Amino acid sequence: MRHPEREELFHAYSLTVPATAAHVRAAFPDVFHTEEGGIGELVALAQLLQVSERGGHPELTPHLVRRAEQLTGIPVPMPPAATA
Repeated sequence: MRHPEREELFHAYSLTVPATAAHVRAAFPDVFHTEEGGIGELVALAQLLQVSERGGHPELTPHLVRRAEQLTGIPVPMPPAATA
């Protein structure tokens, strides 16, 4: 399994500020505009969604879900802890 790079994790954490997230994507085109980078971004999102299932980062969870849906085109269920 591919492990996300720090840029992909930084981007995931920046999703609450869309302008910052867009800046991160633009600053690292070799990461975010490649197939491997897309996979790494999905892994980072999945890791943080797993944390959110345990109650971590509730403010970030809807942004993680939205980005995962943008990348995959598939609806992503909101973790139960985020809707409680």
